[in-house]
Amino acid sequence: MDNDKTAVLLMRENPANPIDPYRMIELRGLANAVGYRVLQEIKQRRERDHRFQIGRGKIEEALSCHPKKLIFYNPLSPTQVFNIRSEFPAQVLDRFNLILEIFASRASTREAKLQVELARLSYDAPQVRSELALKKRGEQPGFRGAGAYEQSMYHDIRGRMAKIRGELKEVEAMGEGRRKRRRELGFDLIALAGYTNAGKSTLLNTLTGSVVNAQDQPFTTLSPTTRALEINGRRTMLTDTVGFIDDLPHFLIKAFQSTLSEIAQADLVLLVADLSDPLELLRRKLVASHKALWDCQVTAPMITVLNKMDRLDEFDARMRFDQIKDLAPNPVMVSAHSSQGQESLKECIYQHLPPLKEYQIRLPYTSRSFGVLSRLYGTAELLDVSYEDELVLSLQGRAEDVARLSKAAEDERAK
Repeated sequence: MDNDKTAVLLMRENPANPIDPYRMIELRGLANAVGYRVLQEIKQRRERDHRFQIGRGKIEEALSCHPKKLIFYNPLSPTQVFNIRSEFPAQVLDRFNLILEIFASRASTREAKLQVELARLSYDAPQVRSELALKKRGEQPGFRGAGAYEQSMYHDIRGRMAKIRGELKEVEAMGEGRRKRRRELGFDLIALAGYTNAGKSTLLNTLTGSVVNAQDQPFTTLSPTTRALEINGRRTMLTDTVGFIDDLPHFLIKAFQSTLSEIAQADLVLLVADLSDPLELLRRKLVASHKALWDCQVTAPMITVLNKMDRLDEFDARMRFDQIKDLAPNPVMVSAHSSQGQESLKECIYQHLPPLKEYQIRLPYTSRSFGVLSRLYGTAELLDVSYEDELVLSLQGRAEDVARLSKAAEDERAK
């Protein structure tokens, strides 16, 4: 960790709606994840200060530690950032920008880098627009009017955002094509979702025997990672996705739409939660995860995977299990680390996969028919073959395969 990368954390609590203590712990974890050494944590309970978000005295107290950055839990408006920088020798960052800094450090694929850049520009555009408005009102020192440079910067940002959206649309189309091909090959698609650092990547490794990077830190996974998993003869693709976190703006979810579509288009979602979290925190994270899934327009069946049960004794685990049932559809307790509960989870997954249908297909005796037959073997289970004036096949498969393969058979018979 860089010794010069120091920070003081600041949080303002509304007197009518206090912030729970775990939020500062989470902010510290986010700061540590991107390499900041936290010198002090400062809280203040008061109404919002329109100039600085928090009281002037608290900012002066923070600066007495000589940090490189002041990191605010509360979102800062462009005016507040300008005011703090103008009146104090301070670099400032709010929680959202801290998260973007983590994302930028984790992004390794072109898709992830584009999504992070789009999120950054989506944040910067209104900031630049606000600065232009301030200049036009003469509120900045040395004001000479909003010149061509500032106007050009704003239009450049908007143009770059449009270009990135176009590129990500292509990525999303490729993802849709990939999902379609996997389904045609007979795979069910399962997505891992949940609050950041709940153990999704470790669970992927445990279930599939793979070695995906899994670390005890937030936002390890930014780009989807997919591995094959067979359960009782059902072939599935299990995809790990970016973790959720509280109070993310809607535009950040929109920026990561190409990644989050892996959840939205899945046949089954595994919502992973850390059962070892304090009860109040566990409930808050589940609520945040459900909100994010709602924003992603998820309609697939859901299993709640209550992970890290090995960190609790049996009584505590069962007590928490009972106390969060209202937020945990189809709950299963597991430990991705020790593999406890793995077989119960697999059985639950099997029970909630899209049901298979039995159907019958007739094919003429032609060379093309045997091509259709080979595809049938790859996507459905052959139950019986009768050799009559035509080939009569009894099969069991997914509903969409029924429609697609039946159409192929009808087309062949019509030739």
